[in-house]
Amino acid sequence: MSEEAPETIAQEGGGSPFRMMGAGCGLLIALAVALPIGGYWWYSSSQAARQAALEERQLREANETFAPAMEALEKGAQDPGYDIDATVRVIHELDRALESKDSLDAYMKHVAMQDYRDVAPEVLEARRELMDPLLKLYAKQVEASDKDAMWEMTSELLLSTLSVVEVEGDISLTSPTGGFAVDREQAARVLQDIKEERAAEKKLIRDMAKLETELVTKMFTYGDTYYKYLDEWDKLSMKRDRAYLAVHNGDWDAAIASADEAIALAPKEREAHLLKAYAMIQRGHPEDDAVIGKLLDDYKAEHPDSTAPALLLEGTLLAKRGNYKQAELVLQQSAAYFPRQAESLGDMTDPYRARSYLRKSREGSFILELYQSTMLGAGGFSPDLQMAAMLFEQGDNAAARQKVMDHFARRRTQKEWGFVLSDLAFCHDLLGPRFWDIFPEDTYLDLEVSAPLMGSGVNIAINNRSPKTLHNATLVLVVQFTDMYPDDYESFAAPETVPAIVAHETTSFGTVEMKATVFGEEKDRDDVVRHRAILIADEAVTWVETEEYKIAEAEEFREKRRVAAKKGEEVVPERIERHPEFQKTVDEVKKEAFQSASLAVESKYGNDNVLIELPRELSMLRPIFKLKYGDEIYSASDNMIEGDKIQLRFAGVDNFDEEGHDPNDLELLMASPFGDVVLTWLGDGKLTWRFAGAPEEEAGSGPE
Repeated sequence: MSEEAPETIAQEGGGSPFRMMGAGCGLLIALAVALPIGGYWWYSSSQAARQAALEERQLREANETFAPAMEALEKGAQDPGYDIDATVRVIHELDRALESKDSLDAYMKHVAMQDYRDVAPEVLEARRELMDPLLKLYAKQVEASDKDAMWEMTSELLLSTLSVVEVEGDISLTSPTGGFAVDREQAARVLQDIKEERAAEKKLIRDMAKLETELVTKMFTYGDTYYKYLDEWDKLSMKRDRAYLAVHNGDWDAAIASADEAIALAPKEREAHLLKAYAMIQRGHPEDDAVIGKLLDDYKAEHPDSTAPALLLEGTLLAKRGNYKQAELVLQQSAAYFPRQAESLGDMTDPYRARSYLRKSREGSFILELYQSTMLGAGGFSPDLQMAAMLFEQGDNAAARQKVMDHFARRRTQKEWGFVLSDLAFCHDLLGPRFWDIFPEDTYLDLEVSAPLMGSGVNIAINNRSPKTLHNATLVLVVQFTDMYPDDYESFAAPETVPAIVAHETTSFGTVEMKATVFGEEKDRDDVVRHRAILIADEAVTWVETEEYKIAEAEEFREKRRVAAKKGEEVVPERIERHPEFQKTVDEVKKEAFQSASLAVESKYGNDNVLIELPRELSMLRPIFKLKYGDEIYSASDNMIEGDKIQLRFAGVDNFDEEGHDPNDLELLMASPFGDVVLTWLGDGKLTWRFAGAPEEEAGSGPE
């Protein structure tokens, strides 16, 4: 074999081993580079496909979520006519849902379920247009956390934009010349602030940036439309407010004129139609009956879902004309419809939540209370109370009292306590002594309020010192907070109705949480000025006061009388001022009550107790008793009604067995809004009595 053989072999074999190793390494390197690149390409492709699938699925979900709401808004916008009240109610309802709903899905379902009849098409179209950029933005959010963030951001943005308003011109309770518009520069600043607050959510900010122009443009368009109709409603409300105030003042002609102006502005509205009919009924011109009838018939035809107030007025008119049988039938129908129509009528009160400023003045409170009473069947718009007045007029007192009880039972069923004060005021004004006679022992029910060991509420109970057990009892705590007017209250119902308030026992009604928003400020137990309560039972409906309130009330009236006396004037108790016929009852009680009064000494080891019995009828005078002995004043340790007597026990007064200690030196002081009385015991059980400050010749004496 020659020396060239190895080289030849090597060439024939494809090269040297080292070259073969080099080629293999190159291939391995190529594979090492290619596999990751291929893997990355494959991973990227699959991720892109997955993301595309997620976005496609999210787009379908977005369309499914938005479609029912969009369709409802589009369908509602096809009706060319509108009712401004219905329009504003829906506007406020949709905006309130922006705050209350915790997800866009829940909000869209809410939008889809609204009743858009009689809502201005322009409002619905602007709202639907606003949905387009929201849908596009929602379609890009595939992660649950991104969806939640998107809803929080957009709902905050919408609410903030609608709250940024400039007022053009003068707008007030008496001047409707102002107007509303969105302040665009301030709204832009709000948007920038929200974006900065959510800077960490970079993807959402990027997605929004692509749609920002469209979103902001449509948001401003909706804002302009929103305030255009709010301005229209505000001007209408000005006219109606004048009508409400005229009704409150009993100026029926002015009420009718203002109602006509409101009806001219909005022929499909409800309030002014009811106000006009009410004012014409109260004016009492028989020649108005045909006009009233047509007004109410048109109202019922236009608003078949809220006929109860119109039926109430129809029945009231029939009763005034002496058609009692027919009036009773129509009022019964109204009573049956109020609970059934509660939701529809309650919805009508919603726009007035935006007019919370009304509570900042007495006049505004008159407007708010009269309107909501109309819609909720309270006060003079209660069919049961109107039937009670009619039955009292006919002399059927038992049936009339039952209708009073029926009214409050209905209010309890509806769980509407905001205007229970209107109900009581109506009872006092219209029924007078006939209402007080239902439960004259109301001062023998004491409200007891105490703070629990834990929590922000109050424990409430009633000490029943009367001889009557009251059944099926509900207690409504009414509270005056700081910054509220003296006769303005917030109502809080006790947690449960109790089976019985047993005579001569204390009954607990549990703990009531007291939190309220007053003129935009949060109030709680620490802000309470005074507590009162209204008791609703099968046998009675009455105020229940704390002992402190009763004493303060008596002292306040005494001070009024003292100041008036210096001026040579006389102050008349409110009950008598409203109902002069009540004075006759009061005078009879004063003249006859003390004829059966008695005093006895209960011997004890040490100082003795003094027992005094007075006729039960004195309870109607709302008395507060004190015993005077020498220079000492004693409060009653026991003060309750037993049978037909008020029984008082004054504990530990003196040891009357000792010489020179005479029970005839005792004086009973009875403070009352109807006059303060002093009873003095003489020898042999005789007594004299006089009105505090009265001359001696007005004194009387008991039996020998």
